[in-house]
Amino acid sequence: MGRSALITGGSGFIATRLAPALLEAGWQVRACGRRPRPDSLPDEADYRNADLASGEGVDELFDGTTHVFHLAGASSSNSTDEEMHRSNAVGTENLLIAGADAGFERFLYMSTTAIYGEEVQLPVPVLESVEPHPSRGYGKTKWEAEQVVARFGEKGVPVVALRPVSTYGPANVKLLGSAILDVAIERYGGYETLMVPNAPVEQRLVHVDDLVAATIHLMEHEDAVGRVFNVTSGQYPTSHEIGRILAAEFGMEMELCDEGTDDDCGPSYEERGEIRDRMVGEGMKDDIFFTEQRFRFMRKQNRNNRLSIDALLDTGFEFRETDLEASIADTIAWYRSHRWVL
Repeated sequence: MGRSALITGGSGFIATRLAPALLEAGWQVRACGRRPRPDSLPDEADYRNADLASGEGVDELFDGTTHVFHLAGASSSNSTDEEMHRSNAVGTENLLIAGADAGFERFLYMSTTAIYGEEVQLPVPVLESVEPHPSRGYGKTKWEAEQVVARFGEKGVPVVALRPVSTYGPANVKLLGSAILDVAIERYGGYETLMVPNAPVEQRLVHVDDLVAATIHLMEHEDAVGRVFNVTSGQYPTSHEIGRILAAEFGMEMELCDEGTDDDCGPSYEERGEIRDRMVGEGMKDDIFFTEQRFRFMRKQNRNNRLSIDALLDTGFEFRETDLEASIADTIAWYRSHRWVL
């Protein structure tokens, strides 16, 4: 029998790139999710409705499955702490309980570097072996889920976990995608200068195609079972560098706000919202997450920002999306062609 993948979170951002990549590589693909079948899922992929948190529909997912890509989960963008606990921790346990006897060859869990937290200073660069200190509900519930996965691993289930950083690329609806929307709003509103907070904030990013490639690579690598891997590009651009890239893509000049005026940097939430409404009225889709705080993604300081990726690189993995300016430009071109921005 050939390789047959089950992808949870089948309507999510990463799944929209993972499913086609697996199909192209000759895998059979089944995806699942709580929502109706997404248009982004290729016709060749099977799709089933399942609610991991309640367990509804989970038992029917594993027929013929050889590999499980567990991407499903809830984030703080649109979920309460209790909802994140149910989706991330309870849902992961329900999935593993239902599939533990299915005899699949490997179970991959998509975790997050948010489990390391921001409040406790960890040794930098942060190794996968460090004791996590998650600061927020999202990181805490993803760490709970990782511990669930580890317990099943101790019982003999062949598990591997990935901890990616902020992921960007075509079809991304938040984080850098939200920052791109912010710039598009201001350009549409007639602004010619992009004001960026004066204090530079170091960012960490990975392109979705590199994350997908790493996911497939580690799913197949013989030495990955039982291990955890950080996934980041290894580049750490500042908010100023990203601001310059975004400004140039929208034909704007970037300037830094004066000292002490970061809270008043750029148009207000109300003005941004009015411009966005006009854009939607002109045919822009409202898929990208619109944040109340302007450039929220680029304001997050993190003392544990730098991560070790030696474990990943030692498996022979190589990043392909190494030109940040070009990959952001390609992402914006995708948004424009799909009318996610005008």
